[in-house]
Amino acid sequence: MRQQPDSQREGGTRCESARDLEDAGGPGRNERGCRYMIPGHEYTNPEYCTETHPEMEVIQADPGEEWVWINFIHSGAHHSLAISIDDHEFWVVGADGEFVHPQKVVRTHVNLGERTSILVKLDKPAGDYALRLHSLRSEQMIQGAGILRYAATKDLSKTSNRTVPNTKPWLHLNGSLVDPANKVMEETRLSPFPPRPPPQKADFTLKFTVNNTGPSTWVLNAAPHEFFRQNVPPILWNEKSRGKTHPFHKHNHKVFVIGQGQGGFPWKDVDDAIKHGGGKYFNLVNPPYRDGFTLQAGEGKFVVVRYKIYFPAVSMLHCHMIHHFASGQQVILLEGMEVMPPVPEELKNKPHVEFQMPPRYGPLD
Repeated sequence: MRQQPDSQREGGTRCESARDLEDAGGPGRNERGCRYMIPGHEYTNPEYCTETHPEMEVIQADPGEEWVWINFIHSGAHHSLAISIDDHEFWVVGADGEFVHPQKVVRTHVNLGERTSILVKLDKPAGDYALRLHSLRSEQMIQGAGILRYAATKDLSKTSNRTVPNTKPWLHLNGSLVDPANKVMEETRLSPFPPRPPPQKADFTLKFTVNNTGPSTWVLNAAPHEFFRQNVPPILWNEKSRGKTHPFHKHNHKVFVIGQGQGGFPWKDVDDAIKHGGGKYFNLVNPPYRDGFTLQAGEGKFVVVRYKIYFPAVSMLHCHMIHHFASGQQVILLEGMEVMPPVPEELKNKPHVEFQMPPRYGPLD
């Protein structure tokens, strides 16, 4: 077995038929798969699809290899992705750099800022098989593709690698299963291997609101995070918290995703929730151990994470969707400050003292 190296390659554009786009995403889509006919919104700039054919990424198995290990790192800022390989089931064996109890599936997925690792058994006839990445967001029906290539007797060195292999996909264009009987990766079952139980008690409980207070303002606490000199305390859970699905990422210390549910979080803390009928929402035995977590869409949905502070840090917790992040959905966590060395007086109040906002600032320009 050989681990495939991480790599990046410029994506191409393949135009789907209007019928395929409508079948996958419903009516009102332009040539690029974008949903533009939204009631109450008018768009005047038409979007057209022009095909390009750069070479695709090729994952090449050497002669005699029986397994291939593939790492996926989602460094994007908008689309959650479903991953499949035509004609192949595979094992999900890693998440965010940690081994997990394996799951045999035909589809896994990575949200923004996440990593996943899979093992693929090379037990099919030699040749090329399409590796597909589908967006799971409804705004645009879009798919990326690569090639899983078995060792073959014929010379493939002059193959252009510009055409998606004509192999049988597991998924529709929108990332849903062609055959609902097939299995997809279950995120709540990505428990660490070997086992790593979470802390059974928490010293502090912090509750954050996720809300959309305006067309360009997302919050993770009482007010949107300010780019400079922000100082807003967290507030309690707000039952009116709502919004689209939010892929959250936490810096410095990984978290155990110990609970999720709906109906708001009316309890004081996890112990209180378990004592008063909320135990069904929690897993304190073998929960996933991740860099982040996903808060599902819908009013009153909640996620509970627990983590241990191993070293003092100033850590950010933020939504990984770039327009949510840039419009305020982030918070700074001061962790282990009681053992943090004192800040020298000459450094206090120094950052950004004379900083002027540049005309173009950040990834949304």
